[in-house]
Amino acid sequence: MIYEFEKIDLLTVNKGNPLELCLGISDEIQWKHHIEEHLLLLQEKLNNYVTYIINKGYESVVSGREFNSFSINIYFASTPDEKAISFLQSFQDVLLQDELPIRITCEVVEPDSQ
Repeated sequence: MIYEFEKIDLLTVNKGNPLELCLGISDEIQWKHHIEEHLLLLQEKLNNYVTYIINKGYESVVSGREFNSFSINIYFASTPDEKAISFLQSFQDVLLQDELPIRITCEVVEPDSQ
């Protein structure tokens, strides 16, 4: 959950590329209201994930494995607005400038309406 800053929501090894570690963020908040606050929450969560990767926090979970790339997949409950997309592009640009092998991806996962 986006509010749980210190928690890694999802951690898995890419089945097609065993040298890539994938981390997932579950963002259950709607993008209709309080966009600035939502962006701050997302930024805090992303910063913690990057720190987790840099500090190799994953070693306690997947010990004895080396990774040469990482992805942070964000699963949104609703479609992000333009500000959010711009923020994520800027965040990815900073990672590239810092030569960190971390790719940001996004997916909108509609909640089950049943």
